[in-house]
Amino acid sequence: MNSFINRVFLFIFIIISIVIIDLSMQKLFFFKSSNLKIPKQNSVLILGHSHPVFAVNPKYIKNSFNLSEEGEAYIYTYFKAKKVIEINPQIKKVFIEFTNNQIYKKDMDDWIWSDVHLQHRIKKYGLLLDQESLELLYKKNATGLINAFSKSLFDNSSRFINYKKNFITNGTMGGFIASEKTIEKSSISIVNKKKKSINRISEYNILYLQKIIKYCQDKGLKVCLIRTPMHKSFDVSFSEQKFQEILQSKFKKIKFLDNKDFSISDKGFQDREHLNSYGAKIYSQYLNKQINYYK
Repeated sequence: MNSFINRVFLFIFIIISIVIIDLSMQKLFFFKSSNLKIPKQNSVLILGHSHPVFAVNPKYIKNSFNLSEEGEAYIYTYFKAKKVIEINPQIKKVFIEFTNNQIYKKDMDDWIWSDVHLQHRIKKYGLLLDQESLELLYKKNATGLINAFSKSLFDNSSRFINYKKNFITNGTMGGFIASEKTIEKSSISIVNKKKKSINRISEYNILYLQKIIKYCQDKGLKVCLIRTPMHKSFDVSFSEQKFQEILQSKFKKIKFLDNKDFSISDKGFQDREHLNSYGAKIYSQYLNKQINYYK
């Protein structure tokens, strides 16, 4: 009996040891400096979700690097940004997308701890998270977090084999995506259903945006919030009052470049919320002037 128990404990010890070694190797390998370097001339960092992914083309913005990623909540942006800024001291300015849907409680809380998003984000950034963030995710979705980490052990092991040297320049951690889609005329004519004014906001998403800003300020970086263009047919009036209240109460001292109503023809949109490559070129050329003006 004792022999069996000893074998069980030995097996558990071996499994735990393998997991610890695997995680340690992944952290050392994936987040070493050479994997997270951006070109030395790039001193402007662009962060956010899908809006800047499709709207901000660094080709037209001097010395900029777009590290935005679709569906990314600020909690993951925070840890990604910290690591990238730490390794790239040439970064002097940080521009962060802040728009209406990033305050919605249901949507953004899902982006933080739903099973689907945990599976995607933990694989990339799980090893960067601190105790506070892990406790939050465990509290909100313990099973999802454990499953995501378990799956990441195998998924990330395969990345050692299919290794691409720099996770920044190869798009692994985000970047601009050129879209050739054009918004359908039929969708433009559809009137948004009236929604009640939004009352519940995602406190955790706002909290981690505040953390990003504080981290940048503590590093002596210039930080600015931006809102990229949306199609004139896209109605955000139901959330605009709450959005403006949050701006005034949480980010009053932070510069805000509001380009929501920047004039771009239908030809420049792929849908009501996102620009296509044509629109991105026009907007990015305009944003370039704003960024260079911001001292």
